[in-house]
Amino acid sequence: MKVVNLLEFLNKSKDLYTLEYSQCSDKLVNFLDVMLEDEQFTQKLDFGLIFIEQKTFDQYMIVDGVNRILSLSLLLHAICECYKKTTPQNAKAIKTIRQKYLISGSKLKLHLFGKDEVIYNKIINGERLSGHEKATPMFSLLHSFWTQIKNENIQASKIFNMLNRVFVTVVETDSVPSRDLYYKLNINRNISQILLIDDYVKQNAVESTWQKIKNNFHNESDLILFLNDFFITKFNYKKFDEKRLYENFVNYFETMLQYFSEDIIISKLKNASRLYHNMISVNFQNEAFKQAFIDIKKYSGDDTYPYLLDVYQDYIDNNISESTFIEILNTVVEYLSNRKKSGKSVEFNELIEYLNAFIACK
Repeated sequence: MKVVNLLEFLNKSKDLYTLEYSQCSDKLVNFLDVMLEDEQFTQKLDFGLIFIEQKTFDQYMIVDGVNRILSLSLLLHAICECYKKTTPQNAKAIKTIRQKYLISGSKLKLHLFGKDEVIYNKIINGERLSGHEKATPMFSLLHSFWTQIKNENIQASKIFNMLNRVFVTVVETDSVPSRDLYYKLNINRNISQILLIDDYVKQNAVESTWQKIKNNFHNESDLILFLNDFFITKFNYKKFDEKRLYENFVNYFETMLQYFSEDIIISKLKNASRLYHNMISVNFQNEAFKQAFIDIKKYSGDDTYPYLLDVYQDYIDNNISESTFIEILNTVVEYLSNRKKSGKSVEFNELIEYLNAFIACK
């Protein structure tokens, strides 16, 4: 752990990589607002902890803290843009800024992923952005920097004097898995649980089967619903917290690894995803099944899906007969119809005990 000037850290770094699931948030830092609060430049500005994994002497993986580094990079680019095509001396200074802080060889120093990478690269390379790209937090902050520098006539020398007071505490994470640390540090943010799971299954070498699971659903929200309902029964939850989807996925996987291989676990999940897809899309050859699930949708019976997924799996595994499955479906439909008529929000859990007793008798 060491305290460093953030500008100098950016200067000495050749490449700054980011985790694939680390996305640009709307909590970018307006350095100018913070720094201009102390116009006499008397205070050392502490911008908190940045967690890194050192790859080589001057190459780092940013585990947590990318928003501060991205914000600083956008400020430096804004300075270059504001002084572009003014004087030969400024042109030389702009070239120095880009080579020291923004460019590494022929590529950008900061490596992002996905849409963030596309937008950031366009900004730094001076390419045209679409209207949608201009509506992002990244471009909004850049535009704010432009406006402040021009409207308040802030000299570049003054900005650099202020940046020399910006410090962070750099913490190396070699002994801690990067993904788990990132998850713990960002658990209260709206981070992509699916991207975290993507990285976890890649680590376990089952990403091809995981991709087939994802392909079973038309959109990510349906995939999340499936995982939600799958884990409700596995962990006996009454309600599922989407912000802990990755955590529950890992808990399930690690628990099952005591009994099965990675391939078998992910195959079980894939089979369940296919059944769940049949349920939500009402994809059945059996007319009785089809009509029952049409009625379940009509009566807003989404809360019955976790239980029905388990029962459907029992039917597929020949643990219950077709007639028993149909009786259970019809009982659920009758329950949902009565619930809708009464207008009372009665939890489906009240019926589960009866249905389980019914199955036991069969």
